[in-house]
Amino acid sequence: MMANKRGELAGASLRAILTFVFGAGAALAASPAAAQDEEVVVTGSFIGGTPETAALPVQVITAQDLAEQGSPTITELIRDLSVSSGIDGNTNQFTSNGLEGLGNVNLRGLGPSRTLVLLNGHRMASAPYLIGESAQAFVDTNLIPANAIGRIEVLKDGAAAIYGSDAIAGVVNFFTRRGFDGFEIGGDYRYIEGSDGEYSINGLWGWTSGGGNVELLAAVAHQHRSQLDTLERSDWALRPFAENPLGGWSAISNPGRFVSLSTFTTHHDPQCVLLGGIMAPTCRYRYTEFDNLIEDEDRYQAYAELNIELSPDVRFHGEALYAYTDIPNWETSPSYPPQVLTSQFVPGNHPGLLSLIAQTGGGASPFVPLSTPAGSLFIGRSFALGGFPGSSAGDFGAQTGYRDYEAFRISGGLSGEFDNGVGWDINGTFMEDRGARLTYDTYIQRFADALRGLGGPNCVDVDPFTRGIQNPTPGAGGCLYYNPFSTAIPQGAVNGVPNPLFDPAVANSPELADWLTDPSFTEAVTQLAVLDLVIDGELGWTLGGGPVGWAIGGQYRVDRYELDPSDNTDLSVTPCPDPLDTPGVGPCANATGPYAFLAGTLPANLDRDVVAYFGEVRLPFTAAFEAILAARFEDYGGDVGSTFDPKLALRWQVAPWLALRGSAQTSFRGPTLQQLQGQFTTLQFVGPTNAFKAIDTFGNPDLNPERALSFNFGAIFETGNFVGTIDYWNFEFEDPVIVEPFDAILANVLATGCGNALASRVVFSPNVCAGGNVARVRTNIVNGPTIETSGIDASAEYTFDDVIGGELTLGVGYSHLIEYVVGPLFVEGVQITRVPPPYPAGPFPLDGDLAGHLNRGTGFRSMPQDKGEVFVNYRFGDHNLRGIARYVSDYEDQRGAIVGSGVPAGTSIDEQWTYDVHYNWDMPWDARFSLSVMNVTDEAPPLAYLDLNYDPYTHDPIGRVIRVGVTKHFN
Repeated sequence: MMANKRGELAGASLRAILTFVFGAGAALAASPAAAQDEEVVVTGSFIGGTPETAALPVQVITAQDLAEQGSPTITELIRDLSVSSGIDGNTNQFTSNGLEGLGNVNLRGLGPSRTLVLLNGHRMASAPYLIGESAQAFVDTNLIPANAIGRIEVLKDGAAAIYGSDAIAGVVNFFTRRGFDGFEIGGDYRYIEGSDGEYSINGLWGWTSGGGNVELLAAVAHQHRSQLDTLERSDWALRPFAENPLGGWSAISNPGRFVSLSTFTTHHDPQCVLLGGIMAPTCRYRYTEFDNLIEDEDRYQAYAELNIELSPDVRFHGEALYAYTDIPNWETSPSYPPQVLTSQFVPGNHPGLLSLIAQTGGGASPFVPLSTPAGSLFIGRSFALGGFPGSSAGDFGAQTGYRDYEAFRISGGLSGEFDNGVGWDINGTFMEDRGARLTYDTYIQRFADALRGLGGPNCVDVDPFTRGIQNPTPGAGGCLYYNPFSTAIPQGAVNGVPNPLFDPAVANSPELADWLTDPSFTEAVTQLAVLDLVIDGELGWTLGGGPVGWAIGGQYRVDRYELDPSDNTDLSVTPCPDPLDTPGVGPCANATGPYAFLAGTLPANLDRDVVAYFGEVRLPFTAAFEAILAARFEDYGGDVGSTFDPKLALRWQVAPWLALRGSAQTSFRGPTLQQLQGQFTTLQFVGPTNAFKAIDTFGNPDLNPERALSFNFGAIFETGNFVGTIDYWNFEFEDPVIVEPFDAILANVLATGCGNALASRVVFSPNVCAGGNVARVRTNIVNGPTIETSGIDASAEYTFDDVIGGELTLGVGYSHLIEYVVGPLFVEGVQITRVPPPYPAGPFPLDGDLAGHLNRGTGFRSMPQDKGEVFVNYRFGDHNLRGIARYVSDYEDQRGAIVGSGVPAGTSIDEQWTYDVHYNWDMPWDARFSLSVMNVTDEAPPLAYLDLNYDPYTHDPIGRVIRVGVTKHFN
């Protein structure tokens, strides 16, 4: 049904775009009005004619810049920006939290939700799912077809006074191409060792009427990424346990271990090592062997734009965007570890156990104590080293799910000038972004029934009013045993080693495996409707540098969020493992749903409207000195309330070669709908347990908007062929919206033996205060402690003319994070610190300076202090050659200071240099050929003590990439 809905929406959206372009264009092409040149309005101001070198620190990236950099994907471009750090975009499932296929931008490392993303100056809806560990919303930057982009403007300064909420760290504004005529088709292929590579195909069509009054632009693009599994990068992605015990190793395995309920002794399955696991000291298996560094992914994008000069004083602009991302085979571990192990009872006469005893010495077998009537407890998961029976992922036996996203946006309006020269612009935008996630998990109750021989789709429940399946003939009459012993496994799924203890008579069939598992599914939708009105002009009086410019306007927007879980995932429908369970009672003391690992959620249908008014004045006091004053009032209504934010920006041309600029403003970000209401559950690695656990996060209707006071001071140097900039920036946050740090909450609870007020936040099963018994942790979204951060940005370029008949440009870009100081956080009246296991005196604080640290488990992302690039560009005739060296400094993993964390003391993620070479040839016949080698030396990402052994927020896992591309233009 989901596929049909996706197809219907895709078809309708594409038809709408085609009708929009060709129908409207044909009807209006004959209009006789003359064309009129547009004024340049740079991001950060609504006053027409504002130059790029004004008081605002704006970086402009043109289409030519992108071509000379090897036509990077949007994710690659954002990752390589020196002012951006800690982004999503790689498909690392252990940090992306279900956001595979999506991308974002994170200016200054302040969080993706604090960077406003615009398309042609107007808002876009946020992605349908939040970032799990921080509950932050963000705009998916992968929606826009790259061949339609004319330039990208990056405002590296707060802009809430102009744009409103979210523009705390800055703004990234994508502008589409203008004035394009003809048809252009292009494509490229990227060779990546160990995969089938990546390719893209795109087309662009533009048309201008004979009178120049109508412009049409249409772009389509398709990108494909091929799977790259971890085994293809086993030299660094799959490290031995002794080298990185946090590198994807789990002690909840299969084969697993069994605790005799008569002797209370532990017995380890004998085939762990043979099938690919290790003994340390129990059987551990490396679940990351079943994962991918890149998933199979297809992305389809379409964009259309229509511009009409209706009269000399009135213009129409309309645009439509459609994007669809499909990850059809998202691969993961054959099964997940159960949060609660006490229900996994194995009877003493289990056929799989009897087969094991018979093959390991009979009456002298070490497993005889498990065969008493008291039975045993299975400490393990349903499927692991043997793979998932009948898996569609092939012989390796990974479990598969899918992710897909679909977005549609339409925006349009009128602009013009009144007779007195005052300009006006009215625009409406509507966007919907829809996402679906499907992940399989094991049923708690069905697994318990199958261990007792009462599993399978044909096992008749003779007493449906009693908990669990009731049948007098276990293992007969359609009832099947699930076999947790290695006698069920024919061979290691990854190493392919045959298992001599395998007994086909007690193997687990694909039919039983399918019955034990079902998908956890959610569909989420965000919608945004915006009406913008801007009026700008010049006052009737003039200062020493020219007329006073002004702009005023208003905005009305409506946000909507909907979450629709499947019945098995919906806690209001299926709150407990068994339909007869009562939430809050006995085995269902906490309503978490029917699955062993993935927690359920509740449906949501939320909306709100926001009203804003703003004004801006440009005061050119002299030809060399100007000021910009701006202010915005934004009202959220209800408990959130309203906010007023002013801004002052100054620019002084001290000398022909030197200009100084500075700005100061307050900024704000209103809480999202998901942060104000409802609840959601994510799976996070919890340090004190050395395992993934369910983290329940609850919204908070009492949240205040987060506020920031920021200022920027910089200089622009420009003389001859040299241009350079340097800026110092500083942000001071109050009431930042955060998720309470689950890692630290649990550590504080365990440190006091559950003796403080935080104990109510942790669910133990059994109900004994111990790290091994943690089932889940509750956190709230709150206004957090103060944050102060500052840094320096610098860039410089010099061009040498006539170097061996060509033009040589040298350039450098650099960002330095001076500090990122976080104040103390109190939860339930307790100051939160990271207490090191086994909890000696001297807790490790969560507050302090996080700059230059990995920040795992703190709620913040990695923050290398230094990031930059050096480039050399040589243009000669129709040829262009560019070399780029990129640098990321080392940064410390604070967990090294925690005894027992698994991270050695003094651990740092090493610095890294990577090198790219790009060649472009503007061939005859209006064609362009490009060849790029990215990461020329094939550098692996530096080691980080994480599941896949690298930091995906900072580094790239692919290695060397060779790209070949061709573009052909037809007039």
